[in-house]
Amino acid sequence: MRIRTVLALTAGIVIALASPSARAAGGPGAILQDELGKNWSLFSEYYKIGEYKTAIPFGWKVIRIDSTRFKTVYQKLADCYFNMYQKADSTERQPYADTMLVIYDMGIRTVPERASGMWLLKGYALENYFYGRELEAIDAYEKSRSLDPNGMEMAYIDRLGILYVKNAPSDPSMKMKAVDLYRWAKDKFPNDPLPVQRLKQLVTDPQELIKLAEEDLKGDPDNVEKIWAAATAYRDAEVWDGAERHLLRLTKISPDNLTYWGEYAKVLQRAGKFSSAINAYQTTLQLNSDIKENYLNIAVCYRQLKQFESARTWALRASAKDRTWGAPYMEVGEIYKAAVEHCVMTSKNGDWTKLDLDDKLVYKTAANSFQRARSVDPSLANEALQRESDLRTLVPTREDLFFNQARIVDGKIALTSSCYQWIDPVPVDEPK
Repeated sequence: MRIRTVLALTAGIVIALASPSARAAGGPGAILQDELGKNWSLFSEYYKIGEYKTAIPFGWKVIRIDSTRFKTVYQKLADCYFNMYQKADSTERQPYADTMLVIYDMGIRTVPERASGMWLLKGYALENYFYGRELEAIDAYEKSRSLDPNGMEMAYIDRLGILYVKNAPSDPSMKMKAVDLYRWAKDKFPNDPLPVQRLKQLVTDPQELIKLAEEDLKGDPDNVEKIWAAATAYRDAEVWDGAERHLLRLTKISPDNLTYWGEYAKVLQRAGKFSSAINAYQTTLQLNSDIKENYLNIAVCYRQLKQFESARTWALRASAKDRTWGAPYMEVGEIYKAAVEHCVMTSKNGDWTKLDLDDKLVYKTAANSFQRARSVDPSLANEALQRESDLRTLVPTREDLFFNQARIVDGKIALTSSCYQWIDPVPVDEPK
């Protein structure tokens, strides 16, 4: 009974595979086009109203006449068999599922621009309508993702991830694949909590992940994807030397890869290797000068190196990339604060009771920067206001300005301390 049913269901497939000869024997092209249009119209109408059994013969006729004209016919025809599958008794379902796979394969071969979607549907069918074909389902999902990385919705990504985890006991590399998949999904769907939840379930010990990644890499040491997985495992565990080693190798393998250079720069920065990080960030800007965040990252590195003038220059360059972005002005404020702290530590032996007018004026400049940040970027208003408030007792008082009126020229006070020669005269309100 099963064999007869499959033969009956796939009779149209054999005809469809002979479409070139059928087309040649069908008479003038105009007649064929009329026949094609009529069958497509009937197929579409029956499909829309859920008359799937009636729609199926017309779908096969469309494919027989012209297998590429209506590119959605394969998915819709497979949908028809899926609905027949759902309505059938459990003992009669399998032939419909078999036919769905045949249709997906035909669509993959015939309409390659839609192959990604067909692989996705095939993977889902293999996973859910067949027993013991999970590895084939994984392969189908992976092929879909390789053809269109951004085409998979979170539901399908999670299906693939679950299959990886399920098969990890027999293939340890599957766990690493699951981790990589959910990491990628976390970046692709930043507002979806599911990838983060899955990662927490998968990785309870970051050191275990490093071990898995290194073992996986050992078996295929030149595999770029596995080198990247090892690098990210070290990065997530905050083992910077391991991450640095693998990322450096990746930059040498692909010197024009912006992602590798960006991650390499971040790892160097987190490891406290600020000069090297600056060089790496500058390489990213050579590859793409529009990445505003990397201008700001360079500013932060220069601040950590206590090269405050260079830090401010790069922060202002970051601000020029986006006039509505307040983060660079927040960083400028932090640069001025760090300059005061450094000056107190080096020129006053860390004695904060010796805070003088110049120091207070630099704190005022920092407060002005925080004020500028919230004026251009309302999303930073609360944070900027808090930082500005924290400096309230450190900026010059009216008494400070009154006793230093002689230094006020055109509403500004020039800084005399050797610590602050790179800072322009600070605007002040003249005491009345």
